[in-house]
Amino acid sequence: MTPNLQIELRRFISSNVVSKLNKFYFENDALLIKGIDVSIGTILMGLYNKAEEADFYTEIVSMMKEDSTFYQEIDFNAGRILSVDDCYRLEGNTYLKELFTNKKGRISEMVSNEVGIKSETAREILNFSALLVMSYLRNNLQLLESLKLLLEDQKRDILNSIPPGIKIILGFSCHETVEEKSQSMGRSIFTLFGHNFFSF
Repeated sequence: MTPNLQIELRRFISSNVVSKLNKFYFENDALLIKGIDVSIGTILMGLYNKAEEADFYTEIVSMMKEDSTFYQEIDFNAGRILSVDDCYRLEGNTYLKELFTNKKGRISEMVSNEVGIKSETAREILNFSALLVMSYLRNNLQLLESLKLLLEDQKRDILNSIPPGIKIILGFSCHETVEEKSQSMGRSIFTLFGHNFFSF
């Protein structure tokens, strides 16, 4: 069964995780959840943008070691994070540099502006989200071979979870998902009714 990456990753963000994170950041819970959701989508689209680089997925995921503090704190079978400490503040930054290089700071600020959370919070939950995505892929190495196709297939839904400003920084049009939907709707209408009009 093909996993929906966003749904799979969201299930790790329990109310307990949000509560523990908010001991550091003192944000509105709903905004913090939205910030993490946006960050997860941003990380996934960062991976999508690297799809054409040979062996990138294997190399970035291999950076996640089994003895990583963050990785060890996840119970993948139960779909939960067992403990939340500040280890991700250092561990996550490496992955963000690999994914976004010089755009990392701009993306962080845009998460802050678009979601309505503090700049520091945005930086840290991007680190947290990067580690969560990489940990998930590290635990599901079989997905790497089909990850490009998986991201392509789920691209529309992922982009719909990302605010316009971040889409632009990542190189996507704000209207891209709307246009795709309109075009596919046009094609499906033609398929449904075209033969009735043109097959006489």
